[in-house]
Amino acid sequence: MSRHYIAKIIHKPYPYLFHPKRNLIIAFVLGMLIYIINVLAVDKSYVDINFVLSKPFLCTLAGLVTFFSILLVLEVIPRIFFKPDLKENWTVGKECLLIVSLLFVIAIFNNILSLMISKEPSNNIILHFLNSSLYVILLGIVPAFLLVWLNYTILLKENLKKVSLYNEQLESRIIHTENEVSDIINIQTSNKNEIIELDINAFLFAKSEGNYVDVFTKTLSEVKCKPYRLTIQKLEEVLTNYPFIISTHRSYVVNIRNINTTTGNARNYRISFEGVPHEVPVSRNKFQTFKDAFTIKKV
Repeated sequence: MSRHYIAKIIHKPYPYLFHPKRNLIIAFVLGMLIYIINVLAVDKSYVDINFVLSKPFLCTLAGLVTFFSILLVLEVIPRIFFKPDLKENWTVGKECLLIVSLLFVIAIFNNILSLMISKEPSNNIILHFLNSSLYVILLGIVPAFLLVWLNYTILLKENLKKVSLYNEQLESRIIHTENEVSDIINIQTSNKNEIIELDINAFLFAKSEGNYVDVFTKTLSEVKCKPYRLTIQKLEEVLTNYPFIISTHRSYVVNIRNINTTTGNARNYRISFEGVPHEVPVSRNKFQTFKDAFTIKKV
């Protein structure tokens, strides 16, 4: 398997599926699994000789440590360090890295527990720690990666099926002939002497570029792009009276009546406009709003 192929797999989009309820379920199930494994696999005489606690207490603590380790990695750390952009651009590689990190943290805390309750701590604590941590990671990494890939394949098939059907419905709704809207509105920019005269019928989309907004409009022969000193939020507010002009991404406002084609799936959906070389993204948290713009009433 070439490095190029592996890199391609690692960078494939993957949904960030972690949320409090799911994290609690994962933590509880794996905590119980560790408890049961210890009950079945650990010999009582071995526990009595090496640890200050009885076997039932040791197994219970191992399950609880696993439970809280999972919540730390899946719930606490993402809330503090994971920005919305990171979750929005989640990939197969990031999912695998998170799982490896989870296994490593579980190993760390279980090792700490083992050292704290041991009657005679190992002479070489670091070596023991590294060996047992490596054992946990190697034991869990293969089934974890297989689970990620299986889940990715299932989700991809489901998304492609749903979005293919949706694309067919979308194409039947998009009107490529002249629209009935003929509004021309004036928008005051951040420059006092500059006003945008925007023809709603000609408006394609706007893209945020720092303190400026690039406004794309169509004419009979070409597509024009002109920057204005304006925020995308201000432009969206001005256009709220037009339900067919919506935000598909925090940096884009789109006139869905002028869409040419759409591609992708619910995780990576993109819009194309005739005469525009680059595609406009539809972010994951805006996808439902984008669909509703077509299903609530005909555009």
